[in-house]
Amino acid sequence: MATRRTELRFTNYKDIIQDIQRLQQSGYEMTGKWNLGQICRHLSFYWKGSLDGFTVQLPWIIRATLGRMILKSSLKETIRKPGGQTAPQSVFAAEPDDREAVAEAIALLQRLDQNTAKLHPSALFGEVTNDQWKTLHCNHAGHHLSFLVPKGA
Repeated sequence: MATRRTELRFTNYKDIIQDIQRLQQSGYEMTGKWNLGQICRHLSFYWKGSLDGFTVQLPWIIRATLGRMILKSSLKETIRKPGGQTAPQSVFAAEPDDREAVAEAIALLQRLDQNTAKLHPSALFGEVTNDQWKTLHCNHAGHHLSFLVPKGA
């Protein structure tokens, strides 16, 4: 297992696609518990939710208070400590082959990149702008993909 994470700062969806493709093609060392397929499934859960809507919303009082506080830090931070809480439905078991998870992630990122319609509210943050969603998605991807160090890096 590698001893260090990479520091990733994405500013657009195309850069995330390139990083995922590079990891898939060249291989990687895991510095955390999830492989590329698990990370892609996890991120896709949130990308799909912003595009198509989430099946669950936290109570409005949580979105209006705690959610708004977390939103401020989530818009600023790209590197977070490991082991944070996440929605249980966004955690996936490892699969023998990650091609399907990667393909789904790339397709969703392409949809996000081409999207001009207003995205759906966040289950935790409530209403956010499309630009805020982009920052949240880029920061979230940077956090999780930082646990995969490309071979030879």
